Amino acid sequence: MQFEDLANELVLHIFQSCVSVPDVLNLAATCHHFRMILTSSRRLPVLFQAAEAQLGPLSDAIQLVTHNTSQSVHVPRASPPLSLALLTRLLSVGRIANQWAAVYPTRKWRDPYSSSRRLLSSTETYRLRRALYRLWLYTLAFHDPLHPRTTRHSPPIIRSRAALLRPWPSQQLAEMLDLHAVFRDVLTFHICPSNSTVLRRHRARFPDDPPPVLIHARLSSQQQHDRHNAHLVPHHHNLDAHEHFHGNPPLLSASSGRYHPNGCRDVAEGWGDEIAQYYVVEDMLKLDPGQILFLYESMMTGAGAVPSTSMTAVRKNGYAATLAGSGKGGLVERFAAGLGDWFENNGQTFGETLDWVVEARGEDAPALRNDVQREANGIIRKEEKSEEEEEEDDEGEDEAEEEEEEEEEEEEEGWVCE
Repeated sequence: MQFEDLANELVLHIFQSCVSVPDVLNLAATCHHFRMILTSSRRLPVLFQAAEAQLGPLSDAIQLVTHNTSQSVHVPRASPPLSLALLTRLLSVGRIANQWAAVYPTRKWRDPYSSSRRLLSSTETYRLRRALYRLWLYTLAFHDPLHPRTTRHSPPIIRSRAALLRPWPSQQLAEMLDLHAVFRDVLTFHICPSNSTVLRRHRARFPDDPPPVLIHARLSSQQQHDRHNAHLVPHHHNLDAHEHFHGNPPLLSASSGRYHPNGCRDVAEGWGDEIAQYYVVEDMLKLDPGQILFLYESMMTGAGAVPSTSMTAVRKNGYAATLAGSGKGGLVERFAAGLGDWFENNGQTFGETLDWVVEARGEDAPALRNDVQREANGIIRKEEKSEEEEEEDDEGEDEAEEEEEEEEEEEEEGWVCE
């Protein structure tokens, strides 16, 4: 029997068995008959069922895309009616989540020759997407101009931040902490590297070339005091992008800001020493996962002017238009400067809020972080068996049972012969 001659009920069951939205659409595009079956039946439920398998959990993704400032973020919102507009927004954030699932192994196990590096299983990918949707929701709710540095220790704000994290068990908070550490790693080593990291990479790539001379103007004690209290004084808009974000002069290289006169090498500028870089990364961790992914892809590929289509669909703050036509150099500085004055010297609050919630439960927050670091908890859990290992165990059990049955049959045959 030809595939197209199957009953409509069987074809609809095949549609419902698809594990991604593109699979559903591609199957419907094979012929007019299949397209008619999909459009004349429960099209939206079929598409959302496929989206659940591809991008789930959709319940957390829906809480993210329906977030608004008119309702408390910790209050669960009722699921809106199914629509193509809702599906489009879910696909936008879901694609970014799946892209992070591809980046995660390369940053979790940074050594390319590590025996632990592998692709994530379907269960681990599900955990990563769930953690990403929740971290993104936290960022949208509490890392915005309505929460400047002066409000980070306000008791009502702290209670509001904790109310969002409190309903989730500690094991799921560990998943968020695990993914947050990957964001920090990407920012530390790729988007905002320190001076030592830049020089180390230069020596690795060009061992025969002398290291570039970096001239770093040390700040006086009064300048440092002014920098850390910049939020209390009016901001001067005549500063360039680097000074606007850091409050200190940029680093200068010996060859006009480049390693090589022809400009074919990377910029010989870091983000200060490890101490200065730490505070920069703390600020940059307020970016949402889509923004961090945009900067990461831009720095890795050099295509810093054009964000991905999914990013354009999700972010509507105009940064893509602001950066259009600009090169890779200074991308991060311009990006951060375009976010506004609230972004500067105002570190992320997720880590301290998570510690507060865990300690309130009578648990040990440092121990939870240690478990995540040694992969006893979080997205990767060493004590869990992978799907391949479970299949091998099942096959081994089946073989053992068959051998036992054969031995019993042989014993029975021998007893009958006697």
